[in-house]
Amino acid sequence: MRKYGRNIGALLLLLLFAWHWSNITLFPHAHVIDGYVYVHSHPFSGSAHNPTHSHSSQQLQLISYLSLLQMTVATLVALVLGLAGRTFVFRAPHLTLRQGTPIRIHGLRAPPLC
Repeated sequence: MRKYGRNIGALLLLLLFAWHWSNITLFPHAHVIDGYVYVHSHPFSGSAHNPTHSHSSQQLQLISYLSLLQMTVATLVALVLGLAGRTFVFRAPHLTLRQGTPIRIHGLRAPPLC
């Protein structure tokens, strides 16, 4: 039962990522308001250069704050997990050597000239 729940959670995260990636890739557009260009993405009708909708200044400010919040939370989570010794990258496999096996160490320095 626990494995079933993990599989559903993994599938939901995969779907969320696919939706987010598709949203960013397929629907970016820009609005010019008060001389400032606001670029963001969400499903809309029209072309990227001339979307058929508009946003108020408060809506664009909310979009900006949500983007900032998302990046801040992601950075803090990575920092806290990094301090706790957890990483997001693949771990190096643990190598076991037999006794007497020579170990070669390759460095960036050239051997000394004699």
